[in-house]
Formats: sequence, structure tokens, C-alpha cells
Amino acid sequence: MPAVGFETWYQKQCPTVFKIKNVASGGKRIRVFKYPLVNGGIRDLMDIPYVSEADIRHSLLKGELFIKIICKEIIVVDSNIDLLQFDPCHKKFLEDAGIEVGLEVETDVLSELPYLWKQEAQLIGAKNNANRSFMVPFGDKFLEGNFEDNDFHIIIQHNGRRLIQNCDFIILESGGVGTGYDIVQFISFVPNPRSEIIADYVIENPNI
Repeated sequence: MPAVGFETWYQKQCPTVFKIKNVASGGKRIRVFKYPLVNGGIRDLMDIPYVSEADIRHSLLKGELFIKIICKEIIVVDSNIDLLQFDPCHKKFLEDAGIEVGLEVETDVLSELPYLWKQEAQLIGAKNNANRSFMVPFGDKFLEGNFEDNDFHIIIQHNGRRLIQNCDFIILESGGVGTGYDIVQFISFVPNPRSEIIADYVIENPNI
């Protein structure tokens, strides 16, 4: 059976690890991704055939791993997978969970990249059943179109469902034409207080 609902067999090709330890109180035995883990035991989740880095990233954000860390049932004892974070709150959560590697790109590497990828950024705006316009965070201006043979488009998800541009939302420039895209305006629905809206997008590297 797939560990977290993904039907794709994943065989680890590189020496990546994500090891957790069962530290639950009372000698409790737990299950992680449907696999049992005795109290005090350690398991490398990357050795589970149906678990990939993407599955772990998603679970740490709002899934099983997130809950078990909050409930103090597990700690992370070793990790070198890609967990690049642009949200300082979630980065601190991962650091408190014991993760030290993979949370950020070294400054000298960033200075060489022409573009920066922002992932799972929370859009900013009132979710009140009336407001349809939301901004990307950090004052970013996201790229839209072809740049040096790279076709960039913002990706929006609402409560886990990927939305369709020009059907569910349109993009706008708050400062007028030519100032850069920074607004997402929803047209197929109006966000409410239960809406979770996240975006993946690309910006030009300001360090170059």
C-alpha cells in the first residue's frame, strides 16, 4: 500500500536521508506513513518505497509529520533533503524539529542564479467573502512569460486544488502596465476565512 496516498513507486537514487526518532511519552509505539516505529526507534523515511522528498515536504507543511512533531511524538535526527523555506515561521518550526540542512541556499550560490523560485508562499489579502484581490508577499514582482527560453507562470492552489489562470484568476500589476506583476485577482470564486491560498512563482534575482 502507498505510504501517503501517492501511487508512484519511488526508489532512492541518491544518499538523501530523512531520519526520525520516536520520542513519544509512555513508551508509545507509533505509525508513520503506515509503518510502525517502536519507542526510541529511528527510521529513514527516504527508504520507504512510496515516499519521495515531495511527500515529506508536504507532510511537514500540513500533514502527518507536522502533527506528530507538534504532539512531540517524533524528532528529526538527520536530514539532507531539499526543504528550502521562504516562510520564516515555518523555517523556525523545522529548525526546532531538529532540521539543520537544506533549509536555505548559501548566499554565494544565490548570487549566481539569475532567477529565484518562491514556493508555497501565502498570498496576502482579506479572506472575508468579499475581497478578490491578493498580493504576493515580500513586495515580489513575479515573472510571467518567456525569459531567456524559460517559460514562467505563477501557480496558485486554493485548499489544495490547482487553479487555472484566466479561468479561476487573472494577474495584474498594482503600479500599472510595465511595473511588474504582483496581484492575483480571483474571478471564479471569492476567498473565505477557511481558504488556504498558496503560490509558486519566479522572480528575478535582486543580487545580480
